[in-house]
Amino acid sequence: MEKNDVKHYKLFMLGGILLIIIGLIFPFISQTTWFNIIFKIRKAIHVGDSGHLILAAANMSFLYAVQSTSLFLGAILVIYYTDLKPTLSKFKTSVIFVLAIIFLNVANSMLSNLPWEPVSTILALIIALLIFEKLYGETNSLLQVSIVSIQVFFAFQWLNIMPLFSSYYIGQSDIPFSIKIAGLYLQAGSVLNFTGFAFFLPFIVSAFITTTLFISYSQNIHMMKENYEKEREIQNMKAKELQSRIYKEVNSLVHDLKTPLVTIRGLNSLLAVSKDQGKLAEYSGRIDNSVGKMTEMISSFLYEASRQKLQAIELISYIRAQLPLEDDTIKFDIKIGDSLPNIYVNKVRMARAVINILENAILAPCKHSYKYIIFEAKSVDNGLHLVVQDNGTGIKEEDFSRIWEVGFSTNNTSGLGLPFAKQIIEDNEGTIDILSEAGQGTVVTIFLPSIYSSSEVEY
Repeated sequence: MEKNDVKHYKLFMLGGILLIIIGLIFPFISQTTWFNIIFKIRKAIHVGDSGHLILAAANMSFLYAVQSTSLFLGAILVIYYTDLKPTLSKFKTSVIFVLAIIFLNVANSMLSNLPWEPVSTILALIIALLIFEKLYGETNSLLQVSIVSIQVFFAFQWLNIMPLFSSYYIGQSDIPFSIKIAGLYLQAGSVLNFTGFAFFLPFIVSAFITTTLFISYSQNIHMMKENYEKEREIQNMKAKELQSRIYKEVNSLVHDLKTPLVTIRGLNSLLAVSKDQGKLAEYSGRIDNSVGKMTEMISSFLYEASRQKLQAIELISYIRAQLPLEDDTIKFDIKIGDSLPNIYVNKVRMARAVINILENAILAPCKHSYKYIIFEAKSVDNGLHLVVQDNGTGIKEEDFSRIWEVGFSTNNTSGLGLPFAKQIIEDNEGTIDILSEAGQGTVVTIFLPSIYSSSEVEY
């Protein structure tokens, strides 16, 4: 057990002992109120008003309830936070607990000369203990246990004033017995029975309803915490996946920057040895062209909104260079149509969007001996179609409406690929459509407007 746990256990033990002491001295603290109860009983007989008996019964029930609750909670804290409890079964612990409460009540009766009601107290104790096992196990709140316990003990004390239960040894101590004798003298026995039920039933029902509400509230809080933790995990996963995608983009950019860098380095070495002015001008122009390509690539990566005019074949070649064509388990069929239009897009990010879709096709479950993927580029009215088709198991009908949700995936992936791709495509004035049937594979069609159809091209 950790030091903090030991400290908490000691505090609970001290709190339990304090509550027991309060319960034992409570009759002395409330002595004046007990005298007032006796006074109300005498006054009821003197003036012939049973209403004074009801007030006396209410005061008595409240005092008994406070005292019983203090002893009950004190015994719980002492017994349930000792080293003895883990070695005992729940039944043995409950038996020890009941015996301890009986002992405390007998001791209190002897100290204060105030008789106690064993039958109603033990019945209330059993109900309170059952509620405690359920309520404290769910909420871990002593305040809530206290609220319910005092309702239970208050409810059962009203049985003591009911002449109906006298034959069951309920209400045999001095004050409850005096209230019943006075009620019979005033011919108000039925009034006491009715009043007892009128208080007992609502309070005992209220105790169970309050317990249910406390447990329900605790479970809702627990569920909210679990959902919050899960949401945090999902957010962390998304952040990691985003970092991974940024890393892939950076890696792709670095890989593509190697070509112009090698060109620049080679041409620069030729400049150092060449004396032909014509060659020098050619080399310089090619270096400038390579620097321009590097600038364009870096701008595409750094600025999401930046777009460039380019031939569609440039985008296709850029995507094709990053496909795992050497994987024998995947067969790519790349179809490039004639007269592809020029387009106006962010080449680096658009390529990443298409690659995400191709990666989904690669990861899609497949019942065939190999994965067959068609990647087609063809010219259409006002733009370009990029089509990705696979022979996987397709998307179930019930999952189709969720494919654009961030975090949703049918392939045990992060669920960021399709939303990421859709966002980039739409940022570049394009559209994406998916057709899929369970067992028949999936077809993804991307439309990108031609340079002449784009609304943002400056001519």
